Amino acid sequence: MIDSDARGGELESLVRQLEHTHSLVMQALVGEQLDIPGHVRVLAFSDQTDFFEIAREGAGAYYTRGDFGEPTIVMPLRMLQDYPEGVAHELAHHLSFFLFPVQPHWFAEGLAEWVQTVTAPPAPMAMSRTGSHIVRAAKVINGGMAGSIPFNLVSWLGHDSRPMPASELLAWNGEEASTSGARGHLWSWMLYHWLWNQRSKAFADYQKRLAESGDPEAAWHGAFPEFDPKNPEALAKLDDELDRYRRSGQFTVFKVQADADARFKEALISSSDLHLLILAVRHNWPAEIEKEKAIRQALVDEALAEDPGNPVLRYTVMKRQKDVDVAALRAVANTRPRDWRGWSLLAKVTPAAEREAPLRKAVELNPESAHAQNELAWLLVTSDRAREALPFANRALDLAPWDPEIVDTLAEVAARLGKCAEARRLEKRAVATAKSDSMRKRQAEIDARCSVPK
Repeated sequence: MIDSDARGGELESLVRQLEHTHSLVMQALVGEQLDIPGHVRVLAFSDQTDFFEIAREGAGAYYTRGDFGEPTIVMPLRMLQDYPEGVAHELAHHLSFFLFPVQPHWFAEGLAEWVQTVTAPPAPMAMSRTGSHIVRAAKVINGGMAGSIPFNLVSWLGHDSRPMPASELLAWNGEEASTSGARGHLWSWMLYHWLWNQRSKAFADYQKRLAESGDPEAAWHGAFPEFDPKNPEALAKLDDELDRYRRSGQFTVFKVQADADARFKEALISSSDLHLLILAVRHNWPAEIEKEKAIRQALVDEALAEDPGNPVLRYTVMKRQKDVDVAALRAVANTRPRDWRGWSLLAKVTPAAEREAPLRKAVELNPESAHAQNELAWLLVTSDRAREALPFANRALDLAPWDPEIVDTLAEVAARLGKCAEARRLEKRAVATAKSDSMRKRQAEIDARCSVPK
């Protein structure tokens, strides 16, 4: 879904390029065009200044998930001409999570860096079919080279090219502070690239294990027992391999071509919803607290003046004032009966006995909302209606396989249906994704219930 202030030929060109980029990335990932559930929203600004209001000056495109978990790429329109690899990088992140719902950070960034060069001009390098994702690189059907040197890494090499030890890289949490972000991306790409070129069979096995188990540690141990992360000598050997590979400058890539599919449609975002997106993004900005509070307050006030009936805005204000008025929120939902978010928010604040109807309304209005599907599934399963919850829980996971809360819901459904092996596997995956005490507590609860004799 595309929203842009571009019009006419500029908009048509944007759509064509996005379609082509999407097809190239998918072709590089799996060797064919697959139907992926749901949509990713793209906000493309023709005015760079408007983009920087959201993303800060100097930023490129970025991928985010909104208040309701909706995948969104935000970018300046000119990025597709100036730096198409950045757009391909963000699309690679989105699509790869349907293949590998749980990814260690080195793998997520290494894969995206490796795939993004499908939008770069072809380079005169040897081509090979040695590397692998889930399937091996295949002969494909207008594109660039997957696995060539990403444009952004060229500048990062001059910024901070210090080797990142394997012990640090495998444990990297994605932090972008100081120079760790540049080093993390660079050496994630280096590790991914080395594995694809030099350990292709074991790497294909690792990816298969990762996709099926959702357990990065077990997948690594199973595919690469010689590089035990707990063994300093083993990791030192991996460091030597990567350093030798870096200095050799010899590697293979493969050409990717694909025909664009019509996967995008125009879906306009209101000014008030754009304000909400800016507000959500700014929560991650480092800034003077009082100054940032004033900016956020001004964003809410401006948006509310423009659109006082926006259900998300009304709920945001109520939460800020610590006075959630259920009757007022119900009135907002009834005033905008086609806005699924109003019904979803109403269900959040009403008594449990009254939540089902608004949640069903939200699912009916937006069947592609993983959030709405999951909320309804959780209500049903915790009301001892696990079998009725199952299709909603399954659909939510199809739409957002990366979300630990959604995985947890399906685990609860499985446990209540007596499918304990599946429940334990799912909850282990939820813990691997969230790495939170609350999710570990949920895992213990399901283990305890599944251990009780029937």
